[in-house]
Amino acid sequence: MLVSLIAGKQMAEEIKKALTDAGDVVFEHIGRLDSESVREIFYSASRVSADVLIVDLDVFSGKEIVSALQGFRIARPNTRIIVIAPERKPGDEIISSVVGLGIYDIAEGEKESNWSEIVKNILLSPPATYAQAARWHTGQFLNASIQAKERVIIEERPAGIVTVAVAGTAHGVGCTHTAFSISSFLARLGHSTAVIEDSQRPVFSFLCSVLKSKEGKVEGSCAVHGIDIFPIYESGDNGNWNYDMLLKKIKAGQYEYVVRDLGVLDSARKKEMYRADIAFVVASAAKWRWHEVIDRIDSEFSVIFPSASQSDAEEISFYAGIKGAALPYCPNPFAKENDSVFLKLLVPVLPSRKKRRTLFGVF
Repeated sequence: MLVSLIAGKQMAEEIKKALTDAGDVVFEHIGRLDSESVREIFYSASRVSADVLIVDLDVFSGKEIVSALQGFRIARPNTRIIVIAPERKPGDEIISSVVGLGIYDIAEGEKESNWSEIVKNILLSPPATYAQAARWHTGQFLNASIQAKERVIIEERPAGIVTVAVAGTAHGVGCTHTAFSISSFLARLGHSTAVIEDSQRPVFSFLCSVLKSKEGKVEGSCAVHGIDIFPIYESGDNGNWNYDMLLKKIKAGQYEYVVRDLGVLDSARKKEMYRADIAFVVASAAKWRWHEVIDRIDSEFSVIFPSASQSDAEEISFYAGIKGAALPYCPNPFAKENDSVFLKLLVPVLPSRKKRRTLFGVF
């Protein structure tokens, strides 16, 4: 068993006793962490392939541990995480947030407890379930912005039609290209698909001309590679979204999927993202453009990094606390080279997906 360890000096000694003949420490940080170094240490830990990460909560001075663990979970979803919680009691908001991340192995006890024995027993046991950790979970999550986002009102959308929203962090990052790539992928699966333009810089009309499109299924649309395209002739910034004005035509076309190209993400378009069944933000993975992503993208949205390597996508995803995916370079949006990527990204809205229900909501 390979173990990563972040703990205080005394706790680290106890944990290492528990690991005798049971595992090897492949990464360790001993000592307290300030708010600025938490992410750096967790990023370093995420670069190591360990079976288990053991974290001592007494090492941290603030609430940064929650977002750091969230980033680690994204980077290393298969690593078991054990949280050492000396003298913590049910109702503790930090542990409630940790459980909300799907981390259920909580080691509790007094300061003077035999921690080596406690940790050893956890390591020898199967990973804990939510049922075992439920008493710690109060429903609180230490991220007020997430709570506010959950209160966004879902506005009308055509019944029975799945809406996919795509927006970019800036002009030129590949938002339109990605919207067409997603539409093309859905069409190749045999689904009736439309792509609707709602960006600040309309280009669909020009594309239809260049691609020598045919007439689409409904008036006002043009068809390319099995996709119906709905251009916009003036920006949605005037308050009238192309999508809303086309509702009747969308229903008449009996589309299964509608992909919206929203252009550059702003406050108005963020609301439109929440209207969709699934939403993606397209961004650059270049380090000099990280400021366009960090603390600016809601964690509910998946982020697509065109022409980025997997390691680049993982690195920025960790630091920004987001769900990021690399999209290999493919200049033709109608090609199928990236179908495997879109298959994973769109699993929640594909027909084969079975929605999971839970008494406790979504965590």
